[in-house]
Amino acid sequence: MSSVLTRRRRAAKNPHLQTLEALRLGVVPRQEPEQLTVAREAELELIAQDLHETPQQGAARVFLGDYGTGKTHLLELLEHQALAQGFLCSRVVLDEEEVPPSHPQRVYRALCRGLRYPNADGQGLELLLDKVQLPAYHHYFSPVLKYWQALDPEDGLREELQEWIEGQPSQSSQELEARLRQRTRIRGQRLFALKDYRPWAHIYGYLVGGLACMAQKAGYKGLVVLFDEAEFYALLSSTGKEFADLVFGYYCTAALGEKRSRFSLERAKRGGQAIHRSFPPIYQPNQPLYCVFALTEDPWGVGTLRNVVGEERLHRLTPLKLRDYQALCLKVVELYRQTYPDCKVGAEVQNPMGQVVYRGVERGVLGNPRQVLKFVMEMLDFSRLRRPEVGEFVAEVMELLRSS
Repeated sequence: MSSVLTRRRRAAKNPHLQTLEALRLGVVPRQEPEQLTVAREAELELIAQDLHETPQQGAARVFLGDYGTGKTHLLELLEHQALAQGFLCSRVVLDEEEVPPSHPQRVYRALCRGLRYPNADGQGLELLLDKVQLPAYHHYFSPVLKYWQALDPEDGLREELQEWIEGQPSQSSQELEARLRQRTRIRGQRLFALKDYRPWAHIYGYLVGGLACMAQKAGYKGLVVLFDEAEFYALLSSTGKEFADLVFGYYCTAALGEKRSRFSLERAKRGGQAIHRSFPPIYQPNQPLYCVFALTEDPWGVGTLRNVVGEERLHRLTPLKLRDYQALCLKVVELYRQTYPDCKVGAEVQNPMGQVVYRGVERGVLGNPRQVLKFVMEMLDFSRLRRPEVGEFVAEVMELLRSS
């Protein structure tokens, strides 16, 4: 346990070490995504095009690929580029329990909690609420901003207001409004309910559109929302899938606009009381919002998103070829050399490692980048810590590959 903690402390001070530590664990590194990107020219061209379009008219994209083929890595790369270009970004990891795609408030809450800013460490809505004026009245954000600006920055009620507008479980909107009126003496600023009801997807589409416009008004280029693990859609009940359809449909339409989206706002279900159903699902025309979905190809989720964004905005990740895996291995070796300069990674390590990767990919045992990267890290660590035994280790691995 102590060695693990030591590695993590060192990794916190060294971006290369953070990257290598993630590879050891078999997870996607958040640091330096460009360092481990190969054969993604087509995808990067689409991303560049979408980011260029977003500030003027919004965009949406669906990336499809099998498990371990690099979908999450592509989202990390996209997030890195979007932040560098001046967008606000949030990555929403969908799952069965905390963030199911059938529950719009939980999706929105995860979006707000994960909101990241260019050149700033803070997350959430606080930084945005501190510096923004809305371009036009918003039924939720306009009252919130009115109260927010009237409250002292040290007032605990400010934090409660932020938690409420971020969709976190808290007191009712009526109770919070009463306390805000008493504290600020402001009248006529009603806080409408924010519920965790599945038919309320249009309300949260309206909120996300408002967030994107607020971001641009505050000097950012817009808002990029990345949906990871969207394949959890396939695990929902038939009723749950209907509500997830609404979430995906309203988000994509908020990004593309009603004319470019194939989602029917007129026929789509809206929940809540009459006042909530009257709120438009799109806050402003041409919202600076970019929604990206990464999922494993299955008929349920793919069919839904295709019906909303069209086949032209679905992209299947280009499969890596053997030469791409070789290039990837060389990138990891170079990072390893820079991180452990005393470790000599010579031909006696690289050649057998290349043989194993070649054979593993050829036989399908190493079938995706995640498996290859994890093996390469094991090989490099073994050569650094137990170099005299490298030959024996490689022979055992090769024998396993021959018998598989």
